Amino acid sequence: MEIDFIQRPETAREAALREWMVKQELASVDNLEAAARQIIQLVTAFYSVIFGVLALSDAAPASALLAPLAVALGAGSTLALLVALIAALIVVMPRKGSAPAARPDEERRLFNELLARKSTSLDLAIWAFGVGLVLFAALILALLWAR
Repeated sequence: MEIDFIQRPETAREAALREWMVKQELASVDNLEAAARQIIQLVTAFYSVIFGVLALSDAAPASALLAPLAVALGAGSTLALLVALIAALIVVMPRKGSAPAARPDEERRLFNELLARKSTSLDLAIWAFGVGLVLFAALILALLWAR
């Protein structure tokens, strides 16, 4: 039993869409890395703010800073931001991978693994950054409440 396929020529719109999808796929790694760099900058800025708050602890009563809630929120925020920083660094860290040039299927597999690793690490960085930000906001509110 034979099956005949009838194929029509690709329209200009279909060709443009296919080319756009190829560009998006190739740019996705760069976009993930740009987002990770942004998280690295934000975490660094928040660490500066957290350490600034601790350095200016004269403005808040010492007992408020040593309260178990404040210590837990500060430690949790610092730890969550550290996880975000490490996960974002994993996204931008180069990793060696090679595939035979004559094997496009291996190249595709390597690219998909790279994309999956970077995407998963960026997801973790985003969630950890969000948790760190919420804990930091709770710390500030707790310190203000204690005044």
